[in-house]
Amino acid sequence: MHTGQKREHPADGENPSVFSRILEFFDRIIETWYSSLRIRVALSIVVGGLLVAGIIGITVVSTIRNSVFDQAVSAYVEHFAGEEKVVQEKFSAAVSPTAGQTQQVANEFVSSMYDPNRGLLGAALIRANGQNTIGKIVEPTTASATAIRSLVSEKLRSAVSRSDRLAWQSVAAKMPDGSVVPGIVVGTSVQIPNSGTYHLFALYSLANQNKLLQTTVRALLIGLIVFAFGIALLTYLILRMVLRPVREASHNARRLAKGEFDVRMDVSGTDELARLGTSFNRMAASLEDQFTKLERMSAIQTNFVSAVSHELRSPVTTIRMAGQLLYDKRDELPGALKRSAELQHAQVKNLDSMLSDLLEISRYDAGAMALVTERVQVAQIVENVLVSLRPLALDNGVVPTLEVSGDTTAEVEPRRVERVIRNLAVNALEHAEGKPVRIRVVANDSAVAVEVADHGIGLSADQAAHVFDRFWRADTSRVRKTGGTGLGLTIAREDANIHGGTLEAGGEPGVGAVFLFTVPKMAGAVFTPPLELKVPQPYSPEGDGALPGAENAAQTDGFGENGTQAAAGNGSDDEGD
Repeated sequence: MHTGQKREHPADGENPSVFSRILEFFDRIIETWYSSLRIRVALSIVVGGLLVAGIIGITVVSTIRNSVFDQAVSAYVEHFAGEEKVVQEKFSAAVSPTAGQTQQVANEFVSSMYDPNRGLLGAALIRANGQNTIGKIVEPTTASATAIRSLVSEKLRSAVSRSDRLAWQSVAAKMPDGSVVPGIVVGTSVQIPNSGTYHLFALYSLANQNKLLQTTVRALLIGLIVFAFGIALLTYLILRMVLRPVREASHNARRLAKGEFDVRMDVSGTDELARLGTSFNRMAASLEDQFTKLERMSAIQTNFVSAVSHELRSPVTTIRMAGQLLYDKRDELPGALKRSAELQHAQVKNLDSMLSDLLEISRYDAGAMALVTERVQVAQIVENVLVSLRPLALDNGVVPTLEVSGDTTAEVEPRRVERVIRNLAVNALEHAEGKPVRIRVVANDSAVAVEVADHGIGLSADQAAHVFDRFWRADTSRVRKTGGTGLGLTIAREDANIHGGTLEAGGEPGVGAVFLFTVPKMAGAVFTPPLELKVPQPYSPEGDGALPGAENAAQTDGFGENGTQAAAGNGSDDEGD
């Protein structure tokens, strides 16, 4: 998998340079390469096949070239050896040849050594070095002889002079039509009576052999191109056959993830791909069976919780009424009975709250919840909640502060929003350990965020991940002053979700905890969060460890003007931290 970082490109409005465009082009190529298995496999096979074919082609061409060259050289050397014997016999035929006769034989022989159709491009008879020119014949002068003299190197003349054997060298021969082709010059020593030693050289063309090699190379290139197209087409067909079930399995897996458990793959044959389809179908069938069982068990559980809660309402109401009478008359009771009446009253209230929460959760599980929204000020709801919680704050020695920024008007269901804020505020007040609690209400054009932060016992990352689980508590040994069911934050998260919002938690042990409730201004609408979840700064008596960004917010006493009001309502709360 590709994990490299993307390059930074020019921002919108800037004129991208040519270099930036090239980088962007290569980025797209790299992204396509790593995102497509088909392209990687196809290119790897084609490139690998071309490399192997290229190596084989180069080896074949090199072998053919060497073989053709060696055969051509052997044939020309053999032909030259025969011609050399002929001219040597002609020079030796006369008993006492005159200089004129010898010159005529030399001229006729050199002129006869020209036959382009057979690859012979001429000959030259050159006097050996160190020979006295008196009485010697004149070197025959023809057009081909002049050209051959310029091709004969000193190294070749020295080789001819030192040995009676034939010697040759490769040269670039000029054809009659002006083109230059590969060729060889073959030479030997010739003894001419009464004239001394001469060197005979002949030029042979390798044009026909060169054409053969060019034709061979062209044929190999055409074959290589056809091979590339053929292997690419074959690779495509094979990949299409192999990857089709994989793509189908991937598509069906996404459908399974969406809850469509009735999807199945078409299976044909008994090969590995067929076994893949069979295994997928078995997995899908097993998931469908398990999901059906879970749905049935969930429905039974929901119905059971709902039925039990409903059935318990009447006896609990009766017990609460009777307990309320005892509680109201507790001052007339003996000490032990008075304490029992107070404990009974508190526990009955807790039981009633738990029944209410269980009924609420069962409604959410059954999908029977519906929003009844109205246009309200979220900041006003927060202020009302803080006023009602003033006795709890005073009892815990905590002073909350409220900061409001922006237009906090939103289309929400006030009862649910109040319940969420009450749960968050109660948690903060109970776990602040006497340190300040900061509540911020910040709005932008699309959403309103309520942030509740304290500097108490805090939350670890693992605790923050489970804080919204049902009946979960970070510290079960702590004694609560307000009771609690362990369902408050679970219901709060459901209240946030039903609005299309979010409820997040974070913190650090010993530093503090923060909860961020964000709700769109229109239920279910897409929104941009006004705030990000940030852990509070460590608390110090000089400063309350305020969260960043709160300097310009309007800050008021969290209890408002009516700070003497008693706590109202019986919204559920939870041991969130």
